Amino acid sequence: MKKVFFILLTFVLAFAICACGNEKAKAEDPTVVTATGTYIGQEKNGVSEFLGISYAAPIKRWQPPEAPKTTSDEVIYAQEWGPSCIQIDDKVEVASQWKQDEDCLDLNIWTKDINTKNKPVMVFFHGGGNWRGGTYDPSYYGGNFVKNLNDKEDCIMVTVNFRLGIFGSLNLSSLNGYTEEYKDSINLNVLDQIRALEWINENIENFGGNPENVTIFGQSAGGGAVSALLTIDKAKGLFHKVIAESGNIFNREISIEQSLKNAEKVFDILEVSSLEELLAITDDEIRENYQEELHSTLFHLGTQQRVADGDLVPINGYQKLLEGCAKDIDIMIGHTDGEKDYHASDWDNYPNPIKDNKYILSKIELGKEDCGDTGNYWSVLEHPEIIEKYLSMGNDKVKRTADLFNDINFRQTNLFMADAVSKWNKNTYVYCWSWAPKVQDVIDYNGLDNAEVSPYGRAMHCMELAFVLNNPDGYPELNGDPSKLPKNLLDSTRETWYAFAKTGNPCNDMIPEWKSYDSSDRYMMVITDDWKCMKDNRAEDTELLNTIAPYK
Repeated sequence: MKKVFFILLTFVLAFAICACGNEKAKAEDPTVVTATGTYIGQEKNGVSEFLGISYAAPIKRWQPPEAPKTTSDEVIYAQEWGPSCIQIDDKVEVASQWKQDEDCLDLNIWTKDINTKNKPVMVFFHGGGNWRGGTYDPSYYGGNFVKNLNDKEDCIMVTVNFRLGIFGSLNLSSLNGYTEEYKDSINLNVLDQIRALEWINENIENFGGNPENVTIFGQSAGGGAVSALLTIDKAKGLFHKVIAESGNIFNREISIEQSLKNAEKVFDILEVSSLEELLAITDDEIRENYQEELHSTLFHLGTQQRVADGDLVPINGYQKLLEGCAKDIDIMIGHTDGEKDYHASDWDNYPNPIKDNKYILSKIELGKEDCGDTGNYWSVLEHPEIIEKYLSMGNDKVKRTADLFNDINFRQTNLFMADAVSKWNKNTYVYCWSWAPKVQDVIDYNGLDNAEVSPYGRAMHCMELAFVLNNPDGYPELNGDPSKLPKNLLDSTRETWYAFAKTGNPCNDMIPEWKSYDSSDRYMMVITDDWKCMKDNRAEDTELLNTIAPYK
């Protein structure tokens, strides 16, 4: 009887909206009633789509997000993308070319059928270094994942915008006029993510989702974000599974001391010394007059990072994982086999690798200088004997240096994290994404200037995203011609990610058995056209780097 009443109410609401002359709304548009409003979405390719839903009240600059003030009586048309958060214009980041606004805390929802209940919920946090990106990017479109699920399956897919750059993380404590109401300014991006999860927890059941089966996943900075949320008490209970892609607890995190240093650079660029002066600068002025300089000066600094303040974000999140803070959370974590191989390319004479490894080593040194030790595995640099041994384990020193860069940032740190969580939960799974297109195919499709490929033909950073979210046209500069991406891999990746979100186990009929990870055997799935589960495929490197503790 309740279901009949809900369907009738939905029809009446939609009819009434159309009758009032709203040209956007149609009687058949999917309609969902929640405590925060009646949302009118749209049907697209057999999927119910809700765009630009505000999960927070209009924001106050450099203050934490608040719950929206709307009620169930309000009708909200969720049929258009919300604005991207303030960021530098970047030809690679499509979201940066969309309309921008400080008031950007919105999310998007896709599901096949809003009337079916108890569906797994998948919440995606985008990458971009916490400096750029947004849900408008077609690479992050969630509708294709849902649409292409096997006929009998459905889920709720959610993508989330959160504040970026200096609007998402800036230590204001050294400014004249600073007050306690701005004490959270250092971790607003984290608080935004938590506020989005709170909104989902409160409302997603109305869309057919199960608030007790929420998987958070993300790539790059998004992978770092979901890993960090494992350790944050304020986020506890808001999610139940985590998929971290090319990002982990060691990425995108700095100390309070480093955040103060970085903030001083910002104030110097903006020529301000007081909170009043800073607040007086409009977001348009910052973006148009200062953003380029802020970007060039601070891109490799931690202004855009989360801060290990000991209050919201623990000083040593890794230690908390070792102590079992995430023992109830199922985890899947992975990397690509050539994450940042573009550092090993000579773009003036492509595709020949550079002749020495000094450039890549300088990048590693820069990482330590800019971010410090907190949250990173930079302590390897204090062991030249280890580095020398590592580089000697192969014929190509440049390639080995690229491997070292990739390991410090991704592979080895992923394994440290997997070692910690697998002590408490057997549902820990590790993968290495190894599918990559042919180098020449990518160059032929994009032209040399627009191609981003590994000189070693390996899978680079972001290469799995087109497969995970089932958007073949995402990142053509990496993957080449979208029509040539292997359909079997698109299908098997989608179903594997869904299987994990549904059950906490990625195994399904499309892949071989995926054995869980533990530190004694380090089983991982190597993902290519044909998936292969094997013990650590680079065990010698792992054992060598394991001799260096991730924290002093």
